[in-house]
Amino acid sequence: MHAASSPSRSSAFWHEYQPGFRFTDAPVGEPQFFADVEAHRYALEPHIPEIVQFERWAGQDVLEAGCGIATDGARFARAGARYTGLDGSDTAVALAQHRFQSQGIPGRIVAGPITALPFDDESFDLVFSHGVIHHIADTQKAIDEFHRVLRPGGTALVMVYHRSSLNYWMNIMGLRRALAATLVVPGAVQAIARVTGEPADVLQGHRDLLREHGLRYLTDTGLFLSNNTDGPGNPLSKVYTREGFKAMFGGFEDVTSAVRFLNLRVFPGGGRIAATAVARSLERRIGWHLYVRAVKRRG
Repeated sequence: MHAASSPSRSSAFWHEYQPGFRFTDAPVGEPQFFADVEAHRYALEPHIPEIVQFERWAGQDVLEAGCGIATDGARFARAGARYTGLDGSDTAVALAQHRFQSQGIPGRIVAGPITALPFDDESFDLVFSHGVIHHIADTQKAIDEFHRVLRPGGTALVMVYHRSSLNYWMNIMGLRRALAATLVVPGAVQAIARVTGEPADVLQGHRDLLREHGLRYLTDTGLFLSNNTDGPGNPLSKVYTREGFKAMFGGFEDVTSAVRFLNLRVFPGGGRIAATAVARSLERRIGWHLYVRAVKRRG
């Protein structure tokens, strides 16, 4: 069972929080803010350019469904794609628009729901969605919408969280559960923050949830998962197996998958470990990011 999520709760969370906000002290919307967020993203997740191949989409119509503040969108546009970004968060849309306008990046950013895309049939050559549709209740509807707006022969490239991953079984369901259980101990928030580097305010959020829900916070898999992927207060996260997620692209052909990103950032020296050859090999089997690439049938 996954934790229930209402549209209002989801909208409120993603209005306040966007990926990258926690990784820079620069004023939101300033050039340094965008530079810091971009640098952190590709340092932490260097597999993204490898998987996406931004330059491949030069001269083609690209839709990013759930663009956030359009960090990847800027890469698509600068590589020559005709870029459109869509997001349901007013905060994300405003920041992405500001960045594109202030930095002279070509493209358009629009607000709208990912399950009812405001675009005509067969409008795009690529629909890219990275870490978005596992946060909505009707994931299949989003995939169906991607299929609708793609041209025949067009590609959907979608990332969701991987159930059969080191991060899910060891970090979230194991280590994070054990650490969360200790947060009621006086001084635990500060001690864990020093050891793991996790921000104290994030740990305090988990402590508040433990007090609110009691033992259920640790035993309800959906509740704990949702609050331990993108931060406490996140209304919904889901995880998928390779075969289960690929099966959701039944309307496509040539459906392939890839796995990347061990997500070792909570471990001392995790960044260095992740860059080793052994870790690079392991991430292709038990990584946290599960990608599906699917091609819309021609004719």
